[in-house]
Amino acid sequence: MLFTKLNPLKNKIFKVLTGSFRNSKRINLIKILPKDSEIKVLITRPNHRLGNQLLITPLVQEVKEQFPNCKIHLIVNGNLSFILLSKYHYVETIYNLPKKPFNNILDYLKKSISLISNKYDIAIMGCEDSNSSKIFVKLSRAKFKIYNSGTTNFNKPEHIAKIPIYNLRRFLNLSEDFNHNYPKLSIKLCSQEIEKGNQLIKTLFNGNKKTICIFTFATGAKCHREKWWLEFYKELKTEFTDFNILEILPFENVSQINFKSTHFYSKNLREIASIIENSVVFIGADSGIMHLSASTNTTTIGLFNVTRPKTYEPYGDKNKSINTNSIKITQIIKKIKEAIFYN
Repeated sequence: MLFTKLNPLKNKIFKVLTGSFRNSKRINLIKILPKDSEIKVLITRPNHRLGNQLLITPLVQEVKEQFPNCKIHLIVNGNLSFILLSKYHYVETIYNLPKKPFNNILDYLKKSISLISNKYDIAIMGCEDSNSSKIFVKLSRAKFKIYNSGTTNFNKPEHIAKIPIYNLRRFLNLSEDFNHNYPKLSIKLCSQEIEKGNQLIKTLFNGNKKTICIFTFATGAKCHREKWWLEFYKELKTEFTDFNILEILPFENVSQINFKSTHFYSKNLREIASIIENSVVFIGADSGIMHLSASTNTTTIGLFNVTRPKTYEPYGDKNKSINTNSIKITQIIKKIKEAIFYN
């Protein structure tokens, strides 16, 4: 409790401390690194949240694209990345720091020292605004350290997952390609996992109707009120009678529609993703499960009422964000129809 109260002060101190960190002086020489060599790359994102760990998957894919024979090391908090990135075979090492460092200080120091003892060709932040990400890039024994793009550019993306990719590409002399197709979030489900999701849906519903997934939970103010969700669910049932409607339940096992719909509960994130993969559309508020959906091939519609959509929205394919503060439920239903029935 004491450490929680001290967080604002801690963040201010770290922000002042990390404000002086700069990209390596000879950062422009990064472009002469042999593309086919087995370079070692460190990506820092010491955060334990599901969404934040999924949001570094585009950067992981981009590094692999630019350096096909690379070895990638990650620094995160908690154990989620072992699950989320289990199919990323080129991620050689994951340093999973404790979620609560002060409660596990010895383990935290041991893993931090192990990380610092390694040498890297490149160290890059997984999130430009993360003080802890900056600190571990600073502490790393990397030849080239990337904190930001080193310049203000009007074409710089706003999305949190795209920014570190832009930063990397700029120093590889690729930043002028402003139409670059940024990798989307990906959990890399295998065919066996996808088929398991298909079978799970068949156990939940009779018939051959396609499935719409909804997720009614989110943390704090991001969670839409029960009244809103009940009205939305009523409209959804009315307009999509030829579809199954499946509510994915959160870890907390709660429902903003009072469990009125067929629902699915699991603590296995890859299993949840396999269910979503076998659906035609996922609809949910800004949350870790929304990002999990965006890491599948299913169209994801994010409902935003607090956070900035341009920073956290699901992007790629037909994915989209909707600001529920400025649009009626009937209009949201129309957009869902467009996502399902039209290109």
